[in-house]
Amino acid sequence: MRKLLAVLLTVVLAVVSLAMTIGVIGKSVHPYWSQVEQGVKAAGKALGVDTRFFVPQKEDINAQLQMLESFIAQRFDGIAIAPSDPTAVMPTIKKALEAGIPVITLDTDSPESGRYVYIGTDNYQAGYSAGLIMRELLNGRGKIVIGTGSLTAMNSLQRIQGFKDAIAGTEIQILDTLNDEEDGARAVSLAESALNAHPDLDAFFGVYAYNGPSQALVVKNAGKAGKIKIVCFDTTTDILQYVKEGVIQATMGQRPYMMGYLSVVTLYLMSKTGVQNTLAMLPKIEVEGITDYVIDTGVDIVTPQNLSDYLETMEKLGIPIKF
Repeated sequence: MRKLLAVLLTVVLAVVSLAMTIGVIGKSVHPYWSQVEQGVKAAGKALGVDTRFFVPQKEDINAQLQMLESFIAQRFDGIAIAPSDPTAVMPTIKKALEAGIPVITLDTDSPESGRYVYIGTDNYQAGYSAGLIMRELLNGRGKIVIGTGSLTAMNSLQRIQGFKDAIAGTEIQILDTLNDEEDGARAVSLAESALNAHPDLDAFFGVYAYNGPSQALVVKNAGKAGKIKIVCFDTTTDILQYVKEGVIQATMGQRPYMMGYLSVVTLYLMSKTGVQNTLAMLPKIEVEGITDYVIDTGVDIVTPQNLSDYLETMEKLGIPIKF
């Protein structure tokens, strides 16, 4: 009997050692990150991988670092993280890599951390596209306020820079850039204050997913829907409702489901076939003579005019959006 138990124990330990666990760390509690989580879980189910998903209540780099340390201590097989601070996260990412745990970034990057791949939107280009749309909406002239949840996260900085570059040379003036630190209630309060301080405001630019609807709520309540233009990011249901009503004129639809799904798939391949073999299959770019690996998940520009086409496309992809 003891011999049989010893054999069974050996088999169980072998199965346990073969089980794979992948951790994904997002930025804050929000429907946008719920779509990322859906992608993570779908990929985990398809591949037979145990997945763990974590987001802080709101942007909180210390909470992200604590969870990253926890994943390292548990010897996860791969970790994806959307760092709220690309510099602060570097030592802990390096610690994971030194422990032999592949690390990639999603949604927002930390390119100097040593992470293997970035999966997400080309944030500069998406911000630039948003700026071109704003430029057209305002006929190259007007006063705008920017709302964002971070002035450290790379995705925020790149979107804002792309937006600024697109409106350069016009008579569009940025009056202020408001940082709500990923606090939705504060985003509404700041948008209200901006509207009160600048009654001649022509437009808002919303950088994070909740910025657009926060601004739309304020504009709608002020009876200025359509008069004050709004260009923002993402396609959560509240944003699409405001697009349908014409309160938001355009939104840069990212693909959070695919960010989550592809993160798990990439880490799975790294664990199964090796990091270098996986990288060999991925698109590469050259940045100042250094090879980097980026999976651009793309952007869908959604307006009141093409909203129904967008919803139909998402339905066909198996990611129906109901609102």
